Amino acid sequence: MRTKRLAVFALIFLSSCNGNIATINIKRATATATAVSKLAPTATSRPWATPTITPSPCPTFMPTPIISIDDLSSQNYAMLPDFINDLTSIESPTRYAISVRVEFDALAQSALLEGIERIRYTNLSASALTDLVLMLWPNDPQYMAQMKAGPALVDGEIIYPEEELDGLALRLKLSRPLVPGATIDISIPFRVEAFGPIGEQSPRRFGITEGVLIAPTFYPLVPRLVDGEWQIQVAPEGGDATNSDIAYYQVKIRFSEEYLLAASGLEVDRQSNQDGTETATFVTGPMRDFAFALGPFEVFTQEAGDVLLRAWVLPEHIDSSARLLNAASNQMNIMSDLVGPYPYPELDLVDAPGAFGGIEYPGLVFIGTLGGLNVIEPTVHEVAHQWFYGLIGSDQLSNPWMDEAAAVYSEILYYENINGQGKATGMLSNLRSWVMDLPDPSMPIGRSVSEYDSANDYVMLVYFKGALFFDALRLELGDETFFKFLNMYYDHYRYGFATAADFQAIAENVCDCDLDPLFDLWVNKGGEFYGG
Repeated sequence: MRTKRLAVFALIFLSSCNGNIATINIKRATATATAVSKLAPTATSRPWATPTITPSPCPTFMPTPIISIDDLSSQNYAMLPDFINDLTSIESPTRYAISVRVEFDALAQSALLEGIERIRYTNLSASALTDLVLMLWPNDPQYMAQMKAGPALVDGEIIYPEEELDGLALRLKLSRPLVPGATIDISIPFRVEAFGPIGEQSPRRFGITEGVLIAPTFYPLVPRLVDGEWQIQVAPEGGDATNSDIAYYQVKIRFSEEYLLAASGLEVDRQSNQDGTETATFVTGPMRDFAFALGPFEVFTQEAGDVLLRAWVLPEHIDSSARLLNAASNQMNIMSDLVGPYPYPELDLVDAPGAFGGIEYPGLVFIGTLGGLNVIEPTVHEVAHQWFYGLIGSDQLSNPWMDEAAAVYSEILYYENINGQGKATGMLSNLRSWVMDLPDPSMPIGRSVSEYDSANDYVMLVYFKGALFFDALRLELGDETFFKFLNMYYDHYRYGFATAADFQAIAENVCDCDLDPLFDLWVNKGGEFYGG
């Protein structure tokens, strides 16, 4: 009976089938992966997980990637050796297996992504769930794209989701409640159309820019469940869009061989197809979401300790590649020393003109300023986000200061360690001056994105005044206690999600002091501001 239902489901899903979506079964391999000629080699040769790809004839197959819940061996390759045990320490993370085909025409400023996704989601709340929500972020105004998905196969039953927020969210009504501790299996097809051009006058998170397709969060994403409710609010203009918990990703991307592909996680297999396409498979380890980019890149590499940095740079921006990699390498070392070690073997830095100044995603950052003078600060800032939000999760919509202020203060730490105290002090002085020029510099930094009157107020208060708060906290605690606090914050919330109260509690625990007056003045209530 189940086989018949799956065949019907495949017929519903596939209006046309080119055999491009197949099941994936990741298994441990003893051979070294074949080098990809277009990519610079990694620093060391290591065993890879080689997928066994099983094509099936249309239309009788169920095009769903296979997820082995108990076997995490394929994810090992996405972690540095000292952090492989982290994979088994995270309680029931969501599992994603995604197969997607990308048709990209840079001249026509168009791209089509068609794929199938399988999700294993475990209810870690204390209450039974009667529905499950998936976010279609390409339908957000910050994305130059449009997306459709569904119907879904939920534990063998076809469910037609209900659209909410003008297609930004899909709600799946479950036929049986998902009780605490139970796991649900969801398969859903999706289709994304992306457009261009994006650029300095029309920056976007997703779209086509100067021959490059940038494609973050291109798949249906499970949002966070907060106090029994799915977090499905529309992202305010100017702020970050997504909030998501740590998950394990296994992603297979089929694309034209004329482009190079950069993506979150680690590439574990690549195969050439007879139609002029290549198929690359990635695993991520514990990451919050997944992003990729296609383009006519030149690739440059540099090591930062055990981490391989890859710069994917457009030919006209090659002169910026050394500054990009040097800044990223220095910041990786600083953050690893002062906050905590980076657990993944790679970080990709992608040239993405029009992606604002830069945008962070786990394992991959877009830098939108290459070719100009302002390369270092966007790079340093986005690399710092690998710690603040990437590893240490926080609510980017309700408490944006927790990652953005931390990332700006990480720029201060960069200058302090690379250029000396004078450069860092000069940047702090600039921040104070800019904040003091606001009509009301006394406003607190702890508001949500939508509570600020303008994009300028949001940046000045959350980013710049927020960085000054970090400096005030450092002065209050002293250097030794402040950096001990950052270490403890990292240790306690690595792969987790921290609230503002959690942040303060860790700081108070380390200093054994009451920080209410400081947090009220800067974060919660505000007050007269004299620049720190």
